[in-house]
Amino acid sequence: MTKLLTIEGAGEVLNAPYPNQFTIRAKLPTGAETELSKIVNGHGDWMVYGHACPDGQVIDSWWLIDLRAFRAALIRHRTTGTHLLMGNKRNADGTCFKWFDIRSFPTDPPLVVARR
Repeated sequence: MTKLLTIEGAGEVLNAPYPNQFTIRAKLPTGAETELSKIVNGHGDWMVYGHACPDGQVIDSWWLIDLRAFRAALIRHRTTGTHLLMGNKRNADGTCFKWFDIRSFPTDPPLVVARR
């Protein structure tokens, strides 16, 4: 089983208008396998994604994401045209991320199974 824990950086979350989004690393300048590739290839069952408070000392909010529901939504998006809100973000070092809006995922199966 693959374990995956992602905490969004301090200062980015509460000052940004993206409280319903999560990001997953999609490409590295080195070409190494990324978290998105591992998830799409069937690794992992759950992902904890959190947003840190501005001081970076406390996790302000988090979601427990069912990766089977995530994969199912991606498949449906590609095959049936189900609309998922997602996009790309690139850092200056060449690392690329894919962002997803949790509100755009189907309710069945549920993407988020626990939250704070």
